[in-house]
Amino acid sequence: MPLDYPADPFSAVTHAAPYDYYRRLADGPPLRFDARLDCWLATGATGVRAVLEHPACRVRPPGLGVPHNLAGTPCGAIFAELVRMNEGERHAVPKQVLVRALGQVDLARLQERVLQIACDRVPGSAAQLNEAIFELPLFAMAEVLGFAPAQWPALAAWTRAFVACLSPLSNAGQLADAQVAAEALLQSFSRLLRQGEVKPGSVLAAIVAEADAMGDGVLANLVGLLSQTCDATAGLLGNAIVALRAQPQLSTRLSAAPGLWPAMLREVSRHDPAIHNTRRYTADAVTFDGVRVPAGQMIVVVLASAGDAEFGFGHGRHACSGRSIAQTIATACLQAWAAALEDLPLAWNYLPSLNARIPVFHTGEMA
Repeated sequence: MPLDYPADPFSAVTHAAPYDYYRRLADGPPLRFDARLDCWLATGATGVRAVLEHPACRVRPPGLGVPHNLAGTPCGAIFAELVRMNEGERHAVPKQVLVRALGQVDLARLQERVLQIACDRVPGSAAQLNEAIFELPLFAMAEVLGFAPAQWPALAAWTRAFVACLSPLSNAGQLADAQVAAEALLQSFSRLLRQGEVKPGSVLAAIVAEADAMGDGVLANLVGLLSQTCDATAGLLGNAIVALRAQPQLSTRLSAAPGLWPAMLREVSRHDPAIHNTRRYTADAVTFDGVRVPAGQMIVVVLASAGDAEFGFGHGRHACSGRSIAQTIATACLQAWAAALEDLPLAWNYLPSLNARIPVFHTGEMA
């Protein structure tokens, strides 16, 4: 293997060209133990699908619903209620409520609205682009939830600060800021509900209509809708921009046929997804194709090694129910920015992460 190949799936996330490495992983056994990382790896479409579909492969380690560093904190209280980070009956009904609410979003109307928002905020530099790929999706989701435009910048800032608590790379300062942001987000949703300012027809209105079914987790899962939008949609947008730079002919085709934008984004999701890795933990001993994995083991699911199979938005019972919304938001942003981005000198590297592939744009040489 060449010396400049990624050393492992974690370093591959931010590597400039990791896909030969991923193809090699996919050519190997779908499930293997990596002694150096002291965990199991699920690779290729077969391995990824098998682990994500197995009922004994859970999103949290047995007996540890909340990470140790978040226990007893505002971030931990939110984490404990998030339907995407938990299993079991207590979270099943709230998850169904969220899926129904998100399914009612008028995607055509959303695209038109996001196009308006994005046209008012066209990035004029690499620094502005780095902010925009995070902010615009959060502004759009805040709109979907029914917040007024004056509230969007604060909500976006708090959400970005809160998301830091979900990364194992976060430092003490980021974790402290995340606690403050968590409180602010909970208070914002609580105030909106308490004041009766829920917009008719909004996602928030649909969720409030089933508040009893949501139970105590309603506020936490509203925060979750914003936090899930953050890195995944920023990565989708950023990686689409990278694809346009790598394949200049795409811009010409898309300019002539704007209806191709959704298909282009689906291709980006397949071939350069925003989320490269996720994890599962075995609640019981499981066997995949003759390979036995004991209970209590961590499996790193290398989504990016699945080739043409599209797993960047998850799969199975923890698939992202906001996938269509994220792709609609990204489509509108790219349509609004396409002409300006063609004239913007850009190079890029990637934000430090073990899971999310998000470009950081700049005007110098490629890092």
